[in-house]
Formats: sequence, structure tokens, C-alpha cells
Amino acid sequence: MLLFDSAEYEYFFNPLCCRNKRIYYECILQLIEKSKSLPVLYEADARDTLILYFRNCSYALEDEENGAGADENISSRKSETENAGAILRYFRRCGWISEKELGRNGDNIAAVEPHCRKMIDALEKIFNRDSSAVLTNQIFSIYDILHAAFVEDHGRTYRPYSNILVPVTDSVADLKNELLTLKDSIRSIMRMVIKMTQTNELGQFIIKDEMMEKFFNDYFFIKKDGLIPGYIEEIEKMLREIRKTEVYENMVKEYQRLNQVEKPRAREIVDSQLAQIRSFISYEYAREMDYIDKKINSYYNLYSTRILMVLSNHVNMQTYLNDFLMAIKNLDEEEKREILEAAAPCFRLESYKYVGRKSIERRKKRKPNTRSGALTASPLSQEERAKLTRELLYEYPDRYGVTQAADYFDKVLGEKASIVPDESLVRTRDDAMMAAAAMIYSGSSEFPYEVEFLGGTLETKAASISRIRIKRKK
Repeated sequence: MLLFDSAEYEYFFNPLCCRNKRIYYECILQLIEKSKSLPVLYEADARDTLILYFRNCSYALEDEENGAGADENISSRKSETENAGAILRYFRRCGWISEKELGRNGDNIAAVEPHCRKMIDALEKIFNRDSSAVLTNQIFSIYDILHAAFVEDHGRTYRPYSNILVPVTDSVADLKNELLTLKDSIRSIMRMVIKMTQTNELGQFIIKDEMMEKFFNDYFFIKKDGLIPGYIEEIEKMLREIRKTEVYENMVKEYQRLNQVEKPRAREIVDSQLAQIRSFISYEYAREMDYIDKKINSYYNLYSTRILMVLSNHVNMQTYLNDFLMAIKNLDEEEKREILEAAAPCFRLESYKYVGRKSIERRKKRKPNTRSGALTASPLSQEERAKLTRELLYEYPDRYGVTQAADYFDKVLGEKASIVPDESLVRTRDDAMMAAAAMIYSGSSEFPYEVEFLGGTLETKAASISRIRIKRKK
């Protein structure tokens, strides 16, 4: 390995194993961040960055006993400029920045070495990671890479093993690690809750909810948004279909060429890797998510129990109540009643209900550009409809009968052949009831008028009725 065989990497990890390791780590972070905004990082820019860091540094510098030369030691007795120069020399000695090389402006180049940059980036991801969108990024990455296998003339299909199967395998491994980290995070939160002994601590914890927001923000997005299950389903489908494509055969050929093995052996290895990915996506992923669900529920149960214990001064009231009930179990009914009445003022019971999952479920999105063929439901219930029918037909048989309705419309129409009721006609409840009677008796041979429905409704002060045309029968 290059790390052990090359002399330039002999002191590669020394800056992380000395007394001022925190300062060295933050200095290399400053240089990496500075190099992102410059095409080439020169010593002058690197030195100015480190000088500014030392002026604002909140850590006390300690004297190094060994591990670096005298000119490479940083010390509280040196100025910011001297310490900045010492760190640059020390980083060159450890292989963290490039060797001295004159650039175009006459100053030495101080570029951060790729190996150092990758190591620091890995440490940041492991110990100072930002958990937002980590899970979803891995799932999107798996989907995008697999989708390339089904796109004609996509760049990844020319070397499908190196550019499709290997990246997907790496993303699946990263997704596994993220799920394991979530499980460990739940344990950390539970340990924190158990250690809390003050009501104020518990209240602030639930109000801020910092731990839950930090570790489970992306997890709650996956559970609530409904987007990720669709991607998981598509990934499963592509894993089933990829073996029927030419890309799969090219994967086998590329693996055979890279590892110098027989074709049956290469096919066996590729099949096992695809099977492992499919097994994780189809079974292990769902199992791990269910496990985290249960653990989060356990966390909330633990939190509520802890609050009860803190509020009751660490007294387990359930045990005392059980002992109390067992003590009065064999007493006479009269004695039980007296004891319970005396104990009743000590307790205050309140009923409450949990919000069910169906109450907070997101509504499914309707398909766009589709017309609904359903009829508009009547706002009247069956009981209200039956009541109005009885009122119309039985309670007022004479007032709104066939004869009365015919006489009413004889007066309204006069010499007209038809009429469309409007706001000027339907002014009272009796007018609305007569319009309803016309609809009911329209098919009766005794009623001399018929009703034609025009569509829509007519809103009046008296009532809301369907738009109709009342005309004489021929």
C-alpha cells in the first residue's frame, strides 16, 4: 500500500495524534475551504488564512515535545505569522500539502493533497455529518444509476460493471450504514432521556426536539411524504428487468476482463451482487424501517414514562396503586366504599384519546387531467329527504295537491305556453313548494303541466331549487 511503502506518508497521521490536534484539524479545514474559492492556492493566501484563524482562535496552544522540528512547532510564545508558517512547513512534512513549487505569480503553491482532502472529507462525514437528506440522496442515487442502464447510448452503459453495478453496490452499502446510524441514534437519545432528572430539562428537550430533528429529519420525510416508496418500487422493477438487457451481458464481460476469470465465474459474481442488492431493497430495507418505527415508538413511551416519574418525584405510582387495591380486595363492601371515598379526592382522572393514523394521513394525489364522472351527491340525508316528502304529500295533502298545484300554475302562466321560475317568481316558501310539487306531479296524467330540467340550481331567498322550465302538456 502506498501509505506504508512511500516515505512521504510516514508522518501522514501525526497532526491528528498530537497535543494540538484540534488546531491542526481546523487549520486544514480552513485551507480546504479557501482552496474552493481560488483556482490555485498559494502560500501567501494560505498564510493569510491561517493568520486570521490564529487571531480568532479560542483554543490555547500547547508546546509540542516531539514529532516535529523546532521550526515546525507552534507555540503560544510565537506570533500568528510565525505559527502560520510553522503549520505550513509541518503540513508539507506530513504530506498534507504539496511540495514547494513556484506558480505563475512567483509564489510557492500550497495546494492540499488529494489524499489529505479525501481523509478529512471522510472524517467530516463520519463524525460531523449533516443527516439531512442523507437517506433520500442514497435512494435517489441508486435509482438514477440503475435508470441509466435502460437509456439507450447512455455513457454508463459502455462500462456497465464499473459505472453501474459498483456505484449501486456502494450506495446500497452507504444506505445500510445510514440505517444503522439511525438505530444507534435512537439508543443515544434514550440514554439522554434516562439521565434527565429535572422537569425543566425534559420540557426543554421536547420543545427544542434537537436530537429528533438532527437524526430523524430525513427519516420523517421518507415516512410522511410518500415519494420514496415510489422510487423503491421502481428500483425493484429495474433490478428484475436488468438481467434481460444487453447491459447485463456487458457487465459479465467487463468483470471477466477486469479480473481475468472464466465467464461462468464472472456471471456468478455479477448475479450474486445483483441478488444482494435486490434482497436489501426488497426485504432488509423494509425490515430496518419497521424496526426504527418500533424504536421511535419506544422512545416516546420512555419519554412519557420519564416525565411521569420526574413529576411524581421518582415514585412509581402504579406499584403503590396496585398494592393499595390488593390491600382492600378482601374487605367488606362498606369498608371498601368508605376507603375509596376517602381516597377519591387524592386523584384527578381525565380521559384523553390518541390521534389515529388515519386522521393525519396525507391524502393521495388525484391523477391530473382526468374528469370525474361522478354525480354530485345531494346535501340532504335520507331522513331529511323522507321528512320533506312526507310533509309535501301527507301533511299538506290539500295545500300542495295536484289540483292546488294546477290552479297555481294556471294563474302564473296565464296565456303563456311555458315559464322558467326565477327569483321574482320563487319569493316565498309556498312558491318553492309549488315548484317542487310541479316536479313530483310532472309525470301524472292529472297534472296538465310537465317539467323540463335545464341544469344547475337557482339560489333564492326562499330556497335553492333546480333550474326548470314548466310548460303546458300538448
